[in-house]
Amino acid sequence: MEGILIGMESFAPVGVFFAGVILTVVAATAILLGYTAEEEKRGERLYWAEWPIPGAEEITKTSFTEREYLKAA
Repeated sequence: MEGILIGMESFAPVGVFFAGVILTVVAATAILLGYTAEEEKRGERLYWAEWPIPGAEEITKTSFTEREYLKAA
């Protein structure tokens, strides 16, 4: 790992490299959020921020009853 950083330091300072990585992450996040906004603008409902997850209640109930059934057996 040190060799990579030392080799990069001769090309550009490490701070410049990390700033580029952070800028890339910010750009990717902006693109993803822009895509999400366009989906919602068209009227498609995105459930990424809802809790509980739709359908999670049925899974929890069935897995609980299966465990109780196995304990009884």
